[in-house]
Amino acid sequence: MILFLDFDGVLHPEYDGQATPADVALCHLPRFEAVMRDHPEVEIVISSTWREQFPLDDLRARFSPDIAARIIGATPVTPRIDGKYMPARREGEILDWLRQSGREHEPWLALDDAAWQFQQHRDRLLPALGTSALMTRQRRRCGHN
Repeated sequence: MILFLDFDGVLHPEYDGQATPADVALCHLPRFEAVMRDHPEVEIVISSTWREQFPLDDLRARFSPDIAARIIGATPVTPRIDGKYMPARREGEILDWLRQSGREHEPWLALDDAAWQFQQHRDRLLPALGTSALMTRQRRRCGHN
């Protein structure tokens, strides 16, 4: 099983175009890693936009060593058109990664908070957040109001 992992809105609250405060960044990582330890068969591919800002080794370094060892790559970046983030772009990047890796027939899921990023494969989406009330509670758990 391959898990495509988003960060913003999943491993910490989404800040709608603003930088994530350093004290909040990846605040849900311990919970994510605990779940992954219960599922050692799952390989992880980073699909977060963080892959556009940081090299894969830098992203791996943010995880515990046992989980970092299971991060097998990052999805390719599809250029934006006129600077806009296109609907279903993330799904397309996942499908590109699967094709390029020769793994298009393997089972996969995406842990992501942006359902609009998926059209054909919404059944493979594990939504991270649903409402702004959940977002408020999540920010509080991370230590922000």
